[in-house]
Amino acid sequence: MLSPHHRFAIEKEKLWKGLPERERRILVEILGQDIQTPMRVMDIILCANLGSQATIHAALTNLQRAGYLRYTSYRADGRSKFISLAPKSVSLFKRLDKLLIACSQSAQ
Repeated sequence: MLSPHHRFAIEKEKLWKGLPERERRILVEILGQDIQTPMRVMDIILCANLGSQATIHAALTNLQRAGYLRYTSYRADGRSKFISLAPKSVSLFKRLDKLLIACSQSAQ
C-alpha cells in the first residue's frame, strides 16, 4: 500500500500531465502573486530561475493557447500586459488542493 505522500505525488502528476515543468513553475509563480498587485509579463521574465526571456515568452504563449493564462493590457501603457490565471488553471489548482486534503486526511 502506498503512503499518502506517494499517493499524492502520483496523483499530482496525473493532474499536471501534459504541462512541462517550466510551465508548471510559471503557473505556481502566478498563483503565489498577491491578488492586490497583478503580475506583469515582465515580472515573470525577471524570475531568473525560470529561464531566458525567449524561453519564458514561449512558455507563456503555450500556456495562453492551452487556456491556462489570460492577458490584460495595461491602460496607461498598451505595451505592458498583466497575467492572470484563466478558469482552467483555477480548476487545476482546486483539484490539487482537494487531492492534498484527501491524502493528508488518509494519513491520520
